[in-house]
Amino acid sequence: MEKQLSAIERSRNIPTLRFPEFSDEWKIKKTKEIAPLQRGFDLPTTTVIEGEYPVVYSNGVLRKHHEFKVATPGVVTGRSGTIGKVTFVDNNYWPHNTTLWVTNFCGNHPKFIYYFYLNFKLDRFNAGSTVPTLNRNDVHIVNKSIPSLPEQQKIASFLTDVDNKITQLTKKKTLLEQYKKGIMQKIFNQDLRFKDDNGNEFPKWNKSNIGNVFKSFKGKGIPKGDVISDGRHKCILYGELYTTYNEVISKVVSSTNSEDGLKSEKGDLLIPSSTTTTGIDLANVTALNFDDVLLGGDIIVMRGKKEINNIFYAYYLSNLKKHQIASRAQGITIVHIYFNSIKDLEIDVPVIEEQTKIANFLSDIDIKIEALNIKIENSKTFKKGLLQKMFV
Repeated sequence: MEKQLSAIERSRNIPTLRFPEFSDEWKIKKTKEIAPLQRGFDLPTTTVIEGEYPVVYSNGVLRKHHEFKVATPGVVTGRSGTIGKVTFVDNNYWPHNTTLWVTNFCGNHPKFIYYFYLNFKLDRFNAGSTVPTLNRNDVHIVNKSIPSLPEQQKIASFLTDVDNKITQLTKKKTLLEQYKKGIMQKIFNQDLRFKDDNGNEFPKWNKSNIGNVFKSFKGKGIPKGDVISDGRHKCILYGELYTTYNEVISKVVSSTNSEDGLKSEKGDLLIPSSTTTTGIDLANVTALNFDDVLLGGDIIVMRGKKEINNIFYAYYLSNLKKHQIASRAQGITIVHIYFNSIKDLEIDVPVIEEQTKIANFLSDIDIKIEALNIKIENSKTFKKGLLQKMFV
């Protein structure tokens, strides 16, 4: 029986994915013998003095202090409040009392230990009824497998390369988003003007108000419970306008078998008309260029009275006019906005040709941002799969 158990133990003690130069079995140890954890140190917010040393809280580095408690390198995870996040620190640091930090790497590679705990799924040890809490003793007694130091170094180096790629892609996305924000401000303030296909300047922008340019309709109720993955009709709920979609809807993600809802027309602009947070959430104007999508209740639908480019106005209203729209919101517990409240808002009206040029330009930037976002998500999924397969 003992030999049989040993064979089972061995079969479980080799990772699914492995570098070819390694073949020996991983050793099984208590987690306390691999990388023990200790509670962090008290540091009230009022006593933090700006400095060079990161203060690591349960959800990551949030401040810097003029003193440190622990020398680099560091691996820190949440003890109270946020459970499951693991932070690697490559500078002397202060682990906050809401965290647990690795006190001894026991001869193991520090970056490997970071990925070791990242793969640990620490949130499953949550012992708190109201506030998520992690008891280090529950972690310490778990038997875990660990490879030789050379294999640890190889795994850590490979996963670090993946993380670096994610960081680079995220930085590129952030810079592109910042560029988009800055260029929109210049375009909508008319500091930057487009020219027509013959190189001539477009006419000066006219002024009007929302009520003169758009007519409005109201969406009709589609209960959230009626939204299913394979319904006969595509649909949009008001909450999705500030949780799922940006300025332009390229793909409708929800569907329903319900016959309720106002049918969209290509060229619609959609605004959520209620929220439980703040009016700024209602100042999201989204362009929809699909016919017959069912639009749920609490959605203001704006359709041009004359030829307009709805994508231009989605960018324009969601950015240049965002705070003015939000200022028209009413209510405290539940905040509402109505078309009648914004119809007198003054807006610019460029000629349709310039509207289209601007819409196409900004849409191209969004396409690049979305392409980067897909690469980031794919890289994160790839990393998650590696963590599952490269650890026992």
